[in-house]
Amino acid sequence: MNKENPKKIGNVSYEKATEFFRKESFEIWHHFMIDPDTGEEYTSEELDELNTQQVYNQYRERHHIPFPDEIRQIRLKYGLSAAKMSEVLDLGANSYRNYEGGEVPSLANAKLIRLAAKPENFLRFVQEKEAIFSKNTYNKVMAHINSLMKEDKLSKVMEYIWNFHMEANAFTGYVKPQFEKVANFVLFFAEKARPLKTRLNKLLFYSDFLHFKNHGFSISGCNYRAIPFGPVPSHFHELFGILHGENFIQIEEELFDHGGVGERFVPVKEFDAGLFSEEELQSMEKVVEAFEESRTREIIDLSHEEVGWEKNQEKRDLINYQDFAFLLKGIA
Repeated sequence: MNKENPKKIGNVSYEKATEFFRKESFEIWHHFMIDPDTGEEYTSEELDELNTQQVYNQYRERHHIPFPDEIRQIRLKYGLSAAKMSEVLDLGANSYRNYEGGEVPSLANAKLIRLAAKPENFLRFVQEKEAIFSKNTYNKVMAHINSLMKEDKLSKVMEYIWNFHMEANAFTGYVKPQFEKVANFVLFFAEKARPLKTRLNKLLFYSDFLHFKNHGFSISGCNYRAIPFGPVPSHFHELFGILHGENFIQIEEELFDHGGVGERFVPVKEFDAGLFSEEELQSMEKVVEAFEESRTREIIDLSHEEVGWEKNQEKRDLINYQDFAFLLKGIA
């Protein structure tokens, strides 16, 4: 492992390092601590997990390997158990469950799982494995797959909103974006803070990047662009318009004393906490609490100090989580 440029946050130091996985090299932010008595470096289980996760994330992105949550969602989409999915795909017993738990599939198995994500492919897989189902279950599964093949709700618009980053990569925080979760991500802050649009954009950014900094994944899978008012979800106007149209939020115009007009976000549906992990909810709560007393102008100014915004604002580029989340300054 090669390391350089040490930095420090609290008791944890971190520096760029080269790690190897399956005979390939990856550059990560290696996190470690230093014993004050001996000067020796050491890590904790949590830091080891964060270091390793960075390697796995980049390996998956490089080879188009679905991430654990994507793999789980593919199975849930078809309403099958992990064991049954392993049977349908001719994987080892319960391999699908292991992949959902974080084990990195082989390239061949990853390709098979990617194919299974498309209902028209999975239809053929199930037809070939008809013998493993009861007749009644087989008919139900086939009917469900056929119904999925007819669904195309919001897909083209969502591809545009995410800049066609519909697979997990460094610009989505290694999370495959899912409309329902993104909608509830926005809904959470609408319930907690009823924020104006500019403030909402910063709350979303800091939640996603803080969670990535601490856990190696974003929450929502949103990608963020550096614009003059700070980082914002890319194509946020279109995204919020869809959420308004789908009755997740109400956008109310508000007239200010100085004559300006703002847009305040008010919840319509009830927030679904079940879509989020305990750690994700903690990150979101932490951001709400951290900025509860801050004025919108103060949050904008703080976001302008972020390296990810500084390095990308001139061309209004997307902000890479892997490159910049570990350099986050506005919240620890």
